Amino acid sequence: MARSCFQLGEQLKQTPDACPICSGRRSRPLGEKAGHEVFDCRDCGVVFTPAGAIGAEIIDLYTRYYERATFDTEHHVARSLEKLVQSSERFRKTGRLLDVGYGEGALLGIAERRGWICGGTEVSPQALDYGRSRGWTVTKDPANDPRFREGAFDVVTMIELLEHLPEPIRFIEDGARLLRRGGLLYLTTPNAGSLNLRILGLRWSVVSPPEHLILWTVYALRQILNAAGFRVLRIRAEGFNPAEILASMRWSTSRRLSVDRVKSARALSEALSRGPVRRGAKVMVNSALSSLQIGDTLKVWAVRVG
Repeated sequence: MARSCFQLGEQLKQTPDACPICSGRRSRPLGEKAGHEVFDCRDCGVVFTPAGAIGAEIIDLYTRYYERATFDTEHHVARSLEKLVQSSERFRKTGRLLDVGYGEGALLGIAERRGWICGGTEVSPQALDYGRSRGWTVTKDPANDPRFREGAFDVVTMIELLEHLPEPIRFIEDGARLLRRGGLLYLTTPNAGSLNLRILGLRWSVVSPPEHLILWTVYALRQILNAAGFRVLRIRAEGFNPAEILASMRWSTSRRLSVDRVKSARALSEALSRGPVRRGAKVMVNSALSSLQIGDTLKVWAVRVG
């Protein structure tokens, strides 16, 4: 596919099934889920639901997402975020870190304890109120907030964010604007090449419109980030939760899977973190998943050069 298809900010044309990432027209319908059509793009490989068909559901989901939030951080999540913040130290110059879509603030809380000046963006009123109560610089609209200056941040993170957005490219552009040259962008998002998706198809719970609108591929992320002025350092495809696949083997395909993906993933992660042998096995499995690009989650490290 020609690189020119990945022009930032290009608006979708008339067809509702045009790819929201590369604007390709060779999308094929995969079926319907939760009353919404799901497509995959034969050009860049992403799996998507046209945002235009969602409408006000998106806004309602965003604003109500954290109404029942506890703003507590589970131990295994905190441990992972600690490693992320620690690994970001070599990019520290201004001492400013921005978490786009900071949610319950777990990353910002850890970064603050390590001496970072923390900023964040959110649309949830509850999350914004919590961020202000912590003394962080938070906003709903960084483009029109003078506190969020161009090139002000050493590190910008977007953790499990891009899949929720009807216009993810705009957020990547904004991240490039706010990040200084040589600064780090770190993001995670579900993998459209995941083994779970290949086996389960639309039955995989991560395919969940209107909550998840786009599942990305390694190829699409590389192209968009390069076009936005980033140099990709590495992309890993890690993590694999077999709970839904195992459930599908036990039950008839006509029955709806009743596996709690989040709880089962948490239990698996905690089990694999007990002792050096299990942790070593986890590292080996993740290395294999990443080399084949079939892990559940894409993790991206990129530096702003443009």
